[in-house]
Amino acid sequence: MKNLLLVLFVCIGFTAFSQETITASQAKDFVGKEVFLTGKVAGSRLFQRPTGDMLLLNIDKPHPSNDVTVVVEGEVISKGKFSEATLQGKSIKVKGIVSIYKEKPQIKLENEANLTIIE
Repeated sequence: MKNLLLVLFVCIGFTAFSQETITASQAKDFVGKEVFLTGKVAGSRLFQRPTGDMLLLNIDKPHPSNDVTVVVEGEVISKGKFSEATLQGKSIKVKGIVSIYKEKPQIKLENEANLTIIE
């Protein structure tokens, strides 16, 4: 009986902390949830602002046809590891919470460890 409870507890624990891996077209169905988004950077735009630079990455389709945008700003962009040139055309995996901005899903990159270049 103890073994059964242990197995049940472990299974429930893994389910509670698991995250979905989604594509750009699925992002709208995961608003408010933390996910792993995979896709190819099809376009990007760097905004230089007095408050700090912001890089927008359009995944799988260029703007305005893209289904989701990855927002890179603050310390993540100021460290210089990720730029338009290093990410353009690359397949990436991003971890973050899907939110909505101007009726379109987005993921704000909270730290550089949450973005991985796959190829």
